[in-house]
Amino acid sequence: MAAVFLGDLIEDFQEHRSHTRFALHTLSVSAHGVARSIASVHTGGNAERATRMGSLFMDFKFALRSLSKRPAFAAIVLFTLALGIGAATAIFSIAEGILFRPLPFSDSDRLVAANEMDGEDRMSFAWPNFVDVRDRARSFESIACHQANALNIVGDGPARRVNARLVCASFFDVLRVPMQAGRTFTPDEDKPGASPVAIVSDRFWREDLGGDPSVIGRTLRTTEMTFTIVGVLPPAYRFTRPEDVYVPVGLTMTPDSGWLDRGNHVGLAAVGRLAPGVGVAQADEELKRIAADLRRAYPNTNARSSAQALLLQDRIVGDVRGTLQALLGAVGFLLLLACVNVANLFVARGAARRQELAIRAALGGTRGRVMRELVVETTLLSAGGAALGIGIAYWLLELLIAIAPEGIPRIEDIGLNSASLLFAVGAAATFVLVFGGFPALQATSPCGAQILTRASGMTAVTPRRTRRFLMGIEVALALVLLAGCGLMARTMLRLTSVDPGFERERLLTARVVLSGTAWSSVDRRQAYYDAVLERVRRLPGVASAALTLSLPIEGSNWGSIFTVRDKPVPPRAELPSAAFVPVSAEYFKTMGISLRAGRAFTDGDNQASQRVTIVNEAFARRLWPGENPIGKFIKQGWPETPETDAPWREVVGLVPDIKLDGVDQDVPLQAYLPLRQESSRSVAIVARTLVPPESLARQLEMAVQSVEKDLPVTRVLPMTALMSSAIARQRLSTVILAVFAGIALVLAAVGLYGVVSQNVTERTREIGLRMALGSGRGAVLRLFVLNGIAIAAVGTVAGLAGAYFLSRWMASMLFEVEPTDALTFTAVPIVLLLVAAIACYIPARRAARLDPLQALRQE
Repeated sequence: MAAVFLGDLIEDFQEHRSHTRFALHTLSVSAHGVARSIASVHTGGNAERATRMGSLFMDFKFALRSLSKRPAFAAIVLFTLALGIGAATAIFSIAEGILFRPLPFSDSDRLVAANEMDGEDRMSFAWPNFVDVRDRARSFESIACHQANALNIVGDGPARRVNARLVCASFFDVLRVPMQAGRTFTPDEDKPGASPVAIVSDRFWREDLGGDPSVIGRTLRTTEMTFTIVGVLPPAYRFTRPEDVYVPVGLTMTPDSGWLDRGNHVGLAAVGRLAPGVGVAQADEELKRIAADLRRAYPNTNARSSAQALLLQDRIVGDVRGTLQALLGAVGFLLLLACVNVANLFVARGAARRQELAIRAALGGTRGRVMRELVVETTLLSAGGAALGIGIAYWLLELLIAIAPEGIPRIEDIGLNSASLLFAVGAAATFVLVFGGFPALQATSPCGAQILTRASGMTAVTPRRTRRFLMGIEVALALVLLAGCGLMARTMLRLTSVDPGFERERLLTARVVLSGTAWSSVDRRQAYYDAVLERVRRLPGVASAALTLSLPIEGSNWGSIFTVRDKPVPPRAELPSAAFVPVSAEYFKTMGISLRAGRAFTDGDNQASQRVTIVNEAFARRLWPGENPIGKFIKQGWPETPETDAPWREVVGLVPDIKLDGVDQDVPLQAYLPLRQESSRSVAIVARTLVPPESLARQLEMAVQSVEKDLPVTRVLPMTALMSSAIARQRLSTVILAVFAGIALVLAAVGLYGVVSQNVTERTREIGLRMALGSGRGAVLRLFVLNGIAIAAVGTVAGLAGAYFLSRWMASMLFEVEPTDALTFTAVPIVLLLVAAIACYIPARRAARLDPLQALRQE
């Protein structure tokens, strides 16, 4: 039997003369044989069921044989589906992991994030306000506070800074997170003066502590204090960002820390678990009522404060929700375009097979049987496209995660999972049902002798109209994607051309935090700063160096209200606020910031001299429009704050507006203070270099650590890298949309080419007749080119209408670009029509070169 089978295969190979066709044919024969064996076993002798299964497997075999005869068609369909399904599955996996998948906490849909509000702006809780909310709110079963922080780990090996979080004792109970080892905090440990304890992450325990099984009770030394480890978190635990150490917030509440000041918002947030039967809207309403009561009770500190509650998941993903929704919409259009393109291919193939289908119908083949054969063929291609698409999705997902900017929430949860696979299978099944069934229905619409009669004559007009209609949809979908890409490209151009207000090139930055009681002395901090600047300035290749609390682009670290001496004090709720930034003497020179008026700081601006400040132009325009700000006085803090605590500061300089809170954010009011007058525990080092800054990164780090080895130096980066990181999210969106738009343009061009090419083939005799009657080659060329461009023009108009409405979804992603940007909506149709003209010209030129005599003889 095996010899006979082998002989048949050899004969088949000699007949096919093609490795591809031979492989497909061999696969079909083998699959058919195996399937028949399986069917005979599972049918248990049921002849009727075996007959049905045998018929289905015959359809399967016929589909493979049919596709093997048209390998180019099969390859194009598989490639198109793989691209569409792969891209869609990758973006869906990202959206599912970030937006749709529940947080890894018990009953996570009951967890709520709470914070204070300053008008429309979100801000942190002041500790006394949080205590009032905790004690008064009845919407929560439990509520806890937390604050993102960092710790300097010292002792074993080089000093390093790790992400940490200060939390209330009940924090893990609110989240219902069980410890992998040890226990959670007790209320007595969450108080000032308590014995320092800590809980560490599974990663920190395994990698930094060597997975020590006796870790409970082990000490962890930091520059702040020495902690005793009392618990290890489970491996799957994540809150809002990867963090290694958790400590009780009460340990930091010393009398001089400022935590007990109701007007001091110290970065504290809250997470609560809703009480049974309470919704988020009710909790939000209650928090606003409590905030209103606090405004009346404490008008001096709470005059502008309100509160807000929303689902924790919505808070975590809030910044990326709009971007992901826009990308989901874009990939949906791409998937739809791919399906329409393939449907168009099937319609064209169905038209080419009309005579074959007519003969089948004339010989007694029912319409259902013929349709089933075509649907089986479509199913095979869809399954193959889905399999290849999953492979592309895996590769694309790995790439997107690798190039994703920092700060994307829950990115560690992203990956291909059962939901991703179901999405890919669902996309393929949708294609089979909608875009595969329609061409099969259309290709088998006439029956019996009528088909045979029509098939032998001129080609039916209906398939041609169907292909044109589908082609118009393709062009419209492609234009929507091109418009989205154009808007993001315009946004990136705007972002990269923004003047930040300083010279970004050849600028190296780093950060040091002086934490712990050892650095409480202002004199010791200043001595350290002087030593650091001296050693950095001595590095070969460094032109100048300075220190600052807040780096441009990274954001303000100290925002505060203030008053002006020569202006009436406004109502409490209308007091202006500014970003206060302590800087060292050579800061403006190092940053390349030119003075507009007045002078820069000097080393003489110290604790013994008159308090001074330098303001930006936005500050001067707001407070002293049309006046010279030099010589004016401001005071940071409340109007009633005594001068011993908040002295009046003379404005001695005016500088241009600096992009402080990101490239795409408005410039706030800025007030610079001399670092010698307002010492800070956290400073960024900036060095102007004569060589590429990245080449000095290691030398700068070593120079700073040579002053104090237990203070880690972090984020040693060129300023250009910080600016690039600030727009990384927009850049990633632009890249994704550009890839989608490129694929869409190629698919539309290929589709137009196919429509015109098929049209040329169908109308070959007509072309010969026209040319025999005197039509020139130019007229034939124009006939087909204009026909294709007309289809593209109709699709372009429809696409412009769709893009006009859908582009508004992208408004949150754009910067200084309107959703209906005139340049984009002019350039995109021109590009699309130009590509369409080229795609139509190639097959039209073939039509114009036909020999009339040969064309008339063609059947």
